[in-house]
Amino acid sequence: MSNYYFMNFQQPAIINISPHFAVRHKVSLDILRLDLIHPVISGNKWYKLKYYLQHAIDNKATGIATFGGAFSNHILAAACAAQINGLKSFGIIRGEKPKLLSHTLKNAVQYGMELYFISRKEYDNKEMVKERLKDKDLFWIDEGGYGTDGAKGASEILDGAAFDKYSHIVVAAGTGTTFAGLIKKIKPHQQVIGISVMKNNYSLREEINSLLNNNERKKNFRLFHDFHFGGYAKNNDKLINYMNIVYESSDMPLDFVYTAKAFYGLQKLTEEDFIPSGSKILFVHTGGLQGNLSLPKGVLKF
Repeated sequence: MSNYYFMNFQQPAIINISPHFAVRHKVSLDILRLDLIHPVISGNKWYKLKYYLQHAIDNKATGIATFGGAFSNHILAAACAAQINGLKSFGIIRGEKPKLLSHTLKNAVQYGMELYFISRKEYDNKEMVKERLKDKDLFWIDEGGYGTDGAKGASEILDGAAFDKYSHIVVAAGTGTTFAGLIKKIKPHQQVIGISVMKNNYSLREEINSLLNNNERKKNFRLFHDFHFGGYAKNNDKLINYMNIVYESSDMPLDFVYTAKAFYGLQKLTEEDFIPSGSKILFVHTGGLQGNLSLPKGVLKF
């Protein structure tokens, strides 16, 4: 991976916290703070993008193109990473163009991304979209970095983390790419728990399995679909209040799209003894904090 470069990349820190539910149920809880690795391309996004970017450079593509919604952390990360590496970027955005762009899309434009808004029906026919832009010599990346190269990059999230000591690794799941990457890396004594942030996304297991080989599919992992708070990018007063409580008690900011739902799920699974007393838990903070900019000012205490 010597051809691309990356500015101000920091190794992720592991921070131990002791929220009341962890103390009460006698579990050890560490946080892998991927949100701190870069001011823009934070969290799991860089890991999922890195091999795609290398392929784009190796293939001498003029730029990259990818898919996402109005609040997609992946869209913003792709825009910034492309600019850093001297590539053009094109974002295919699900839904009609709004009168006012989300903070995410505004920032993506600032990093040079050209946005194409298409209907949800058209969005389901991605090959047709690719055909429209075929003359631009682009390297295409699936939504959220989904794919074997995305999972390969995500498997490196735990490198250097001394993760063997953990019994459970917990992470938010969108496309399942990061989740699949973690499954690839875990040891026989460990379990990966994924908290789906989408409502009724029961095809997620099949999508994850498609990124794993036969042996990896036999590893110990579980998906939970009960903590989506209404669906992707949905929130309510209960979730926002929970984010503030976590920050006040643990000094850890969460986002309402991914990490707050995953952390809430972790708490509930611990309180219900699905994660038993004595467990050593690693929560993977996948970043995405920029999504909070879409909330009214003053709602969050951080």
